[in-house]
Amino acid sequence: FSDKRIGYLGAMLLLDERQDVHVLVTNSLKNDMNHSNQFIAGLALSTLGSICSQEMSRDLAGEVEKLLKSSVTYLKKKALLCARRIVQKVPELMEMFIPHMRALLSERNHGVLITAVSLVTEMCLQSPDVRSHFRKQVSNLVRTLKNLLMAGFSSEHDVSGVGDPFLQVKILHLLRVLGKGDHDSSDAMNDVLAQVATNTETSKNVGNAILYETVLCIMDIKAETGLRVLAVNILGRFLLNSDKNIRYVALNTLLKTVNVDNQAVQRHRSTVLDCLKDPDISIRRFVTFFFLLFSFIRER
Repeated sequence: FSDKRIGYLGAMLLLDERQDVHVLVTNSLKNDMNHSNQFIAGLALSTLGSICSQEMSRDLAGEVEKLLKSSVTYLKKKALLCARRIVQKVPELMEMFIPHMRALLSERNHGVLITAVSLVTEMCLQSPDVRSHFRKQVSNLVRTLKNLLMAGFSSEHDVSGVGDPFLQVKILHLLRVLGKGDHDSSDAMNDVLAQVATNTETSKNVGNAILYETVLCIMDIKAETGLRVLAVNILGRFLLNSDKNIRYVALNTLLKTVNVDNQAVQRHRSTVLDCLKDPDISIRRFVTFFFLLFSFIRER
């Protein structure tokens, strides 16, 4: 195992998809993916994820698919990440992974679940047909997100008092992709988005990250008017934050929101105007763009 670890580490550091030695590496990876030792199989998956080319994707996609059905969560996580890389390289290969995703999106293990959500998001971004297929899973994703909100403290997943914020952000991103342009999916997620927006702790950065993703989701889907107002109000609170990065993100998002809900944004004009006093020139520049755009929309 130690020799293989050094060899695969060297391959990950020194090779890329343009190297001719990939034919030799492919055979080694194929053998090790079927190894009885989970750590050797895991090394092979990590290497494939790092140096994967289109040819390697086609040659090894079948082995990755087999490992998606493994009973070992360690291998399932790595296989899902490899599948995502394969889909990025050769989008037509996503068909072989789709049948496994319903079960993987119901996994209890957070590591498997977050990688499954990442893979589904990538597939949905690549294909409108796949997006329509996975809209059936919106209720399942909403239930998972609600469970994360209602769950008590867990030392394994808790970050600054928030339950697995990484998984929450990933699920919110997938909901945004699935809800865009679809009334039924948007209606199914309205309640949970309101819950996230009102119950998430805002004193820590992890909470702000979740709220930011929630705002993006609300603005992209066909959300209720009240929910859009709530999202713009969250951005208004971000503008009062002492962290200039959060203020910058809020201004950037408000710029995109002016066309969506002009009236809701208008309530925060005075707060935005105060940002002209900010010492950071990038924030002042955004404020200038904001008022130019706002004036243009009003004249139009």
